Amino acid sequence: MNPAPHNISAMTDISANIFALLVFILIIMIAARDRAPAIRADAPQLVNIEKDIAAVERLSLGSDGLFDLLYDRSAGTASAKIDLFEWGIDVVFGGETERFNSVESVVPRLRQIAAATGSPVGVYVFGHHFYRSMTDTLKRSGLQWREVSVPQALRDIGKERSGQGWSEGFSQLIAHPADRARFRVELARLLQSSSTDENPGQSWLQGAASSRPQETTIDTLMRWSRIASNAIALFGGLVFVSWVETRRGQ
Repeated sequence: MNPAPHNISAMTDISANIFALLVFILIIMIAARDRAPAIRADAPQLVNIEKDIAAVERLSLGSDGLFDLLYDRSAGTASAKIDLFEWGIDVVFGGETERFNSVESVVPRLRQIAAATGSPVGVYVFGHHFYRSMTDTLKRSGLQWREVSVPQALRDIGKERSGQGWSEGFSQLIAHPADRARFRVELARLLQSSSTDENPGQSWLQGAASSRPQETTIDTLMRWSRIASNAIALFGGLVFVSWVETRRGQ
């Protein structure tokens, strides 16, 4: 009967030592997890629908009503116009544009408008930060109003961080008075410009590229830290096993 090779005994000892090291590391991780403070689950906050949430119902405008409201935004019309942004409020009346930073500062101007005209005010909503306060103020001032959420095609997407604004094309259109027929044609062209694309293939590729998740710097650092940790643990295990074998050999 041939005796077992000497290296089999050494490999068995190395495997046993590695297994013991892994069990030791597992015990340390379990102990650390048990000592970690438990995350306290906060009780869910109760929301009173009647008091905490304000529901606003508005009748949607038809195509003719939407056109009339956008046409009234032209500089040549006599009606008062209010642009609601996330960062402020623009009031256009009597050929002048005034900018306000709060609803309270608009109140005196709204009183003057209410005394000067009885026609409804046009409210053009870019952001809803001042919306509720503004509509309440219009009610208290006795003013009637019509409102519209500005279509994306008429917004300047380059001003997204500052709350957006009117697009360059629509700004030029309302700056120069035009008859209703010409305004309708130009408005339709602006509204359709966002849905048409000169290069659909390139647009699709850009959309597909933007839909893929982008790896951030933090994700990269975390990935490399995990790789480094695994390598250090493996290297430390090998060093420990070598040290044990060296001590046994002595």
